[in-house]
Amino acid sequence: MDKSKLINAVSVKSGITKKEAELAVETVIDVITQSLVSGKSFSLIGFGKFEVCQREARTRIHPKTGEEFLTKAGKVPVFRVSKSLIQLM
Repeated sequence: MDKSKLINAVSVKSGITKKEAELAVETVIDVITQSLVSGKSFSLIGFGKFEVCQREARTRIHPKTGEEFLTKAGKVPVFRVSKSLIQLM
């Protein structure tokens, strides 16, 4: 499912217009994004948890040339699925 299909599904399920559903979906995405940018996690109980994890710098090998290079350390977003959602599958 992509973003437009999500907006349509929210619109149909909640009985609101597509414009209102688009605003709701965009708002949720913005809230999650702002939470992650500020370094906080975002949990949806029964669905999962969005977190920011620290990635260490490490040496990698270029597959074509075999040359080694160093990747930068940095922060990456991570999603962890809740156990209750896993049990539904």
